[in-house]
Amino acid sequence: MYKRRTDAGQALVIVALGMVVLLSFLALGIDLGYLRLMKRRLQMAADAAALAGAQELTYCSSSNCSTLTTAAQDALTENGFTGSALATNCAPIPPTAGNTTVTVNNPPCSLGSTDPHNGDNHYVEVVVSQRESAYFSRMFGITAPTVSARAEATLPGGTSCLFTLGTSGADITLAFSLSFESGCGWVDESSSSNAFSGFLGFYDVPYFGIVGGNSCFLCFPIGGGATAKTGIRTPIPADPLAYLQPDLSAEAPSPASCGTSTKSPYTGHGGGLLTINSTATLYPGTYCGGISIAPGANVTMNPGIYTLTSTSGSNGGLSIDAGTTVAANGVGFYNYGPNGGVNFLFSSVTAGAVTLTAPNSTNCASCGSAWQGILFYQDPGDSATSVVVGSASWNTKLTGTSYFPDANITYALDLQVNYNDVVAKSVTLGLQININGARVGTKFYNNYAELANGNPIKNTAPVLSE
Repeated sequence: MYKRRTDAGQALVIVALGMVVLLSFLALGIDLGYLRLMKRRLQMAADAAALAGAQELTYCSSSNCSTLTTAAQDALTENGFTGSALATNCAPIPPTAGNTTVTVNNPPCSLGSTDPHNGDNHYVEVVVSQRESAYFSRMFGITAPTVSARAEATLPGGTSCLFTLGTSGADITLAFSLSFESGCGWVDESSSSNAFSGFLGFYDVPYFGIVGGNSCFLCFPIGGGATAKTGIRTPIPADPLAYLQPDLSAEAPSPASCGTSTKSPYTGHGGGLLTINSTATLYPGTYCGGISIAPGANVTMNPGIYTLTSTSGSNGGLSIDAGTTVAANGVGFYNYGPNGGVNFLFSSVTAGAVTLTAPNSTNCASCGSAWQGILFYQDPGDSATSVVVGSASWNTKLTGTSYFPDANITYALDLQVNYNDVVAKSVTLGLQININGARVGTKFYNNYAELANGNPIKNTAPVLSE
């Protein structure tokens, strides 16, 4: 009798083959999941390294960025990637199994022209790569896949345009003034109870932070401005322009080389105060004894950096008197001292016009990048007081940053400019002047479009850009 064969064994074969396929996909999924985890870890490490590198931008000169790369590599170590091989300037090291390579680029260069920040040294790019060992996916020919992550970070322009660096006493004083501000804040670093002082004043600022206390008697925010916030922490770094000091000094004419501007009327002057009371043209160079522009003078200053020194306790610095005409586009003043400040003696009260504009990307080809936007830089060794005044009432227009890290200045500007910032030991804002009944308050502006480097005052907190 014929006995029919059974098909039960075929099902077992099909199930076995199916289990092989399912286990293969499960194994592949485990490997892919692991690679995704490592990709995420690498991305977090790359982000941290880029942020750490960008934090060093304010301390990194154009010729020495070792602190930047060291900071980036240290950030990787802190995130568990020890012993990473370091490369810079888009010269990557081929990754080896189990090892991490990090490429720190300043400026970014790995993506070429497709990166909007390619070639911009205000950005730090970090590329982290690591070869991983494949396990189950070896059956698909995947043996040692490379996992990479990339990040970019930068220090954006600062959100404050007035910093006082003194640690004691009254650092910001309102002198019977109506003081406005446009889009940027004030920071007072004095820890004294009277850090912010005055008798009568009004201010309109989006942020006003004070390390110490507020003793300004009748000083109130207006126009929706922020109330002064006391007891803040001292910013880090305390001086937002300290990173520029070495480069500013290096790019200015040498203080020891008196009379180096051979085209200037200063040549042969003898090393004392240069007083100008008629028509004159000045050229960049070192002016030992300083410059005094007297009433009736008509002075043109060619673009460049003017170094001002003192030869005695009674000269030095820059003085611009009333009734003068001064045209200076693309100029920076390095007031080396050790004596003499920068003083505007109510210039152009009745005639003339005084217009000073700091170097930017177009008006001074010979000015170094550090001087972009810096109008006045007084050496930290010179503590002479200064009066910096720009006013429509006096036909005086000043565009640029005023930097007096160890000096007290009186500052007033009520004529609109593109930008004006102040960093000084202490500042008195605004003036009460009886000449022509003028009363000068202070406004701050923050349109830095003409500066290739943007706002000279950088934020203290880096941000990821990609």
